[in-house]
Amino acid sequence: MKSNYAHLILLDMVIYETHREEYDPIQNVQNFWEKYSLSTILEHMVALQPNVDNTEGNYSIDQLSSFSVDLLRTTIAYFMLHMDKADLGKIQISTSANEEELQATKRIFDFFQRVSKSNTNS
Repeated sequence: MKSNYAHLILLDMVIYETHREEYDPIQNVQNFWEKYSLSTILEHMVALQPNVDNTEGNYSIDQLSSFSVDLLRTTIAYFMLHMDKADLGKIQISTSANEEELQATKRIFDFFQRVSKSNTNS
């Protein structure tokens, strides 16, 4: 098989695995959040942009491909959980590793909320 089509098979396999009897969308969601922190997700997303030079993140094509497959797998898992009206509170995701990042993004959000409310030009 030509190597340019190998990545397409990876994406197709993510879709087909949902039909396996042992498929567990909750486990896919948990695996994703254990593997990637918020900052790592951001770095990968930026590196995947077509107009961005990937010198800062230094991610290889294989790493970006793996992230894309993991992201698709997680998106499908969330979709299936949503369609089944599953209680997402049952998903055990450790936020302790991301707590510092969450606090930093909240401070940034709060800052811009205060600035936008005090802006009389808008």
